[in-house]
Amino acid sequence: MKKTHSFHIPVMGIGFTIDTPLKVAQYGMDSVISLVDDILLEKLRKMYSEKFEIPYNEITDKIDDFRAKRITSYLNLISDLANEKFEALKSVSVEKSEELFNYINMLPNGSKMKSEFEKLTAKELEFYKIKNWVASNLTMGSIDVNIMTKVDKDNYRKEEKLPIEYNDTHAALRGFANSKLNSSVILSAGMNPRLFAYMSQFDDFFPDENGNFKKRIILKVSDYRSALIQGKFLAKKGLWVSEFRIESGLNCGGHAFATDGYLLGPVLAEFKERKNELQESILSVL
Repeated sequence: MKKTHSFHIPVMGIGFTIDTPLKVAQYGMDSVISLVDDILLEKLRKMYSEKFEIPYNEITDKIDDFRAKRITSYLNLISDLANEKFEALKSVSVEKSEELFNYINMLPNGSKMKSEFEKLTAKELEFYKIKNWVASNLTMGSIDVNIMTKVDKDNYRKEEKLPIEYNDTHAALRGFANSKLNSSVILSAGMNPRLFAYMSQFDDFFPDENGNFKKRIILKVSDYRSALIQGKFLAKKGLWVSEFRIESGLNCGGHAFATDGYLLGPVLAEFKERKNELQESILSVL
């Protein structure tokens, strides 16, 4: 995928980045939504539906598969609203040019796109030329989601245990998979073999005839070995990991993972030195 910026806004707790795409996606910035709390997502869906005068039908906990349906509905709403903001930004006119200039000003100084725009607007503002350039070059930031793989509580209905597909994390994955988003799921906090196997039931995680993924898999890992093990496990299911991200052994200011406290420098160095080996090993399994 084309990356406009050199950074992304990671997931921060349950709520701090839960509606961040509405504030930054139109500027080409990627951000990540936590899918832990479906109650909060449903409350926000109601709030934003009222704010933007969109019909709202509550998804109560009496409805079958309510957690997954709440997540799908919220992500679809955020996608629609963010797309509207982005399309409005691309509709360049004299009166609405400030948003476009904000987009350009926030690009990295070494950005090819930024230098092209500066050349285009150096002499005079010909808005039909700018509009054509904008349509060809501007991209919206990705609306990614985070699932903590170990937060996979069993659920019950009238004291009867529901099938594993209704576990918290499985339902969250289904909610994302059924949404209209073309983006990534970021799996963090360890390996969940049952969840990884369940991912293979959704077509969006597999490439189309042109090799493009509608939904990509990103793994947060503590070291090279973890990346290799998890990447191969997913590959056996026919699933490709698009990106590995290194996460600290002390993450989110709270939960600690069982690592030996290796410094990030040597961890990153191993990835750099063995990058091709990692890719080829996983690809051979796939």
